[in-house]
Amino acid sequence: MYATPRTFPCPNCKEIINDSTTTCRFCSTEIDPGIAALVADQQAKANQACSDASFLRTTAAAMFVFLGLSMIPFLPFVYWGFLITFLVTAVLLIRWQIRFGTLNTSDPDYQKAKRSRNIAALLVLIAVPIGFIIRPLLDVIISRML
Repeated sequence: MYATPRTFPCPNCKEIINDSTTTCRFCSTEIDPGIAALVADQQAKANQACSDASFLRTTAAAMFVFLGLSMIPFLPFVYWGFLITFLVTAVLLIRWQIRFGTLNTSDPDYQKAKRSRNIAALLVLIAVPIGFIIRPLLDVIISRML
């Protein structure tokens, strides 16, 4: 099996290059293989942080879809979807923070990933009173009306 080459920005021209090269194909700067491996590892971690943050934000949005659908009377099982996605989103938030919260990179996409993580955290915080106080209260009010 061949290892897939990793990429990283050239320290001189910032163009994305392969970590197996010894010179940048854009600016002909010499590349130290040891440093290239370290920088490529950091770039791979930043890329994974971006991917995980995108998934996290999508999960948080799905949580709100389930929450909204659970507000419709006679769809009680949808609330289970909210509970499951709430738990998954909370776990993914903690996992993202542990794995990538202290990552030191100048990658502009990492800043977008942090913003996506913050949006997901905000959605979780908003979902707590709506999903665990208001929604059950509505169930009680509706059951007393029927």
